[in-house]
Amino acid sequence: MKQRLWAKDQEVKFPSGRRGLVYRIFKQYVRLAHSVYYRRIHFLGKENMPDNVPLMVISDHQNSLNDALALVLAINARGRRKIRAIARADAFEFPVFGTIFRGIGIMPAFRLMYQGISSLSNNADTFLKTYHELLNNGTIIIYPEAGHQDKRWLGKFSYGYLRIAFEAAERSGYEAEVFVMPSCNHYSDYMNIREDIIIKFGEPVSLKPYYDLYQKQHRTAQREVNAIIRERVAELMLNITDLDNYDAIDFLRNTYGIKYARDNGFNPCRLPEKLLSDKQFFKHLDTLKTSGQESEVQQVYDDAAFLNSRINELKISDKCFEKKPSPATLVPCAILFALLFPLYIFAYISDILVIYPPKLINRRIKDTMLHGTITLIFSVIVAIPLWNIILFFTVWAISDSIPITLAYLVCLPFLYIFVIDYGKAWKRFKCRFRFYKLQKAGSLSELADVRKRVHERLDKLLKVRT
Repeated sequence: MKQRLWAKDQEVKFPSGRRGLVYRIFKQYVRLAHSVYYRRIHFLGKENMPDNVPLMVISDHQNSLNDALALVLAINARGRRKIRAIARADAFEFPVFGTIFRGIGIMPAFRLMYQGISSLSNNADTFLKTYHELLNNGTIIIYPEAGHQDKRWLGKFSYGYLRIAFEAAERSGYEAEVFVMPSCNHYSDYMNIREDIIIKFGEPVSLKPYYDLYQKQHRTAQREVNAIIRERVAELMLNITDLDNYDAIDFLRNTYGIKYARDNGFNPCRLPEKLLSDKQFFKHLDTLKTSGQESEVQQVYDDAAFLNSRINELKISDKCFEKKPSPATLVPCAILFALLFPLYIFAYISDILVIYPPKLINRRIKDTMLHGTITLIFSVIVAIPLWNIILFFTVWAISDSIPITLAYLVCLPFLYIFVIDYGKAWKRFKCRFRFYKLQKAGSLSELADVRKRVHERLDKLLKVRT
């Protein structure tokens, strides 16, 4: 007999989420902060989301709490829905983070591998809230990989999410039709601020056809549904399954992949189209590797790994091989940086308590996939309003003018974005300048030859017109 996550005599003794004015204001502020953190946000497949049904959303997990926040805001953008996400309990240990997460509907889940067996009893409240929300036509977000991945690939799914979904149906006497909807989060860059993000939804799966099987063989029902859901999540995302050559493939999709996208009718500057191109690119290579051309494809991967390693060591960019920098392009850029430098200093000082503390915190955190969450939560959501309050009284005391003070505060988010963009542009400029110096010294001829060989082999293998 299967062991339930709930006892039959358990009753829900709490309301279905807060909907007060303070909560709504906070939710809108978090949405605004999210739009500042990311440059472009793409919501795709929202038409697949059913209304007024118990809905569990399943996603890949590649960027810590940023994933959950993106999904909560994406689902909420479609209308006022009751939403809760389940995340690792250790993310709630920092009090400020815990308050924010609970405030936007994220609940803790204690796991054996992270918190130990003694902590599992703490999940009772989370499970009760989950059943309550589902049976009130709410939406629950769960990441069945348990931990976040550090690469663009899909890990193994645990059956916990289906256990919860089926048991919610059981609590209703199998009257409620529970749906499980696959989704994915995809980022142009995991680590950096002001990048692009995709939140993509697939077609939901109804559990109702599996209720009879579940009552007889609950594990078999879970296994069959899990296989369907995992396959649909994999189809939505970029799932690089060749982990032995992952770094080489990731390098190729960001270098040769730009050319591949354009040659195949995709716009590499739009993340949704780049995602489709990258999926097609990897699928093409992986098919070739398993259809008699393994040695040729592996040689490309080996050369790409060498290129990637040397380019990182030299701190240059592959893009410079396509459009080689020269004094005619470098000098105007240097002049522009010099002219904008005073504004950069002013903007940096204006936002110093927003920009600098997360960098200090992230230096002590070995898991780099948490760095984006630290920056988003600490800088954009927490520090900006606190720093604005301090600056309001400081500027008001200096200027003795409310209009000047308010105008300055309105400019702060734009100054923050300017600091980020200036810093990124400066890094690109330094890469181009180093490339110019190395090329002038004749130190890049070997890399140029290897790169040319990689592109020629890929053109031949993929039959791309040059």
